[in-house]
Amino acid sequence: MELPGSIYLYALATVSITFVGFSAILLIFRQAIGGAMTRYDTYFMLSFIKSGFIVTAGSLLPPVLALYGLSPSAVWRVSSVTMAIAVFMFVVTLPGRRRAASRQRIPMYILILLFVQVLIASYLLINGIGGPIEPRAAPYAAAMTGLLFTYGIAYLRALATVLGESERSM
Repeated sequence: MELPGSIYLYALATVSITFVGFSAILLIFRQAIGGAMTRYDTYFMLSFIKSGFIVTAGSLLPPVLALYGLSPSAVWRVSSVTMAIAVFMFVVTLPGRRRAASRQRIPMYILILLFVQVLIASYLLINGIGGPIEPRAAPYAAAMTGLLFTYGIAYLRALATVLGESERSM
């Protein structure tokens, strides 16, 4: 029996891994036109590769756990807690990584997106704990989708910064 939500999660994993590839390609193009890779470029690329892989891994984890014969409730519980930890770790380490790369204050939009990601991770944790209702696919899928959206918004804002720097250096 197919785990409820698996088809959606497979589609989300596909979109997410495409996002990861697109994130990396941008900087390859920048280097190809003669721009040197800056510390911020490296941070930019690694951050979006990590964030994309968080969503990809989170989308593939429930189906693989289901292959082991775990009950749907156990699958959503384990997946939710595991991904909540991954998201919390990403959020906690991002400000230090960004500060080391840019040597600037963290913009308000990043703080807002990190706050939203903390809310999403908390939602995953609640789903994993099982309160107030039994862990289910819908909250998990919504959380993974929300993460992809926040990473996408952050990517577009960061892309504007990177492209703005490129234009100023030409």
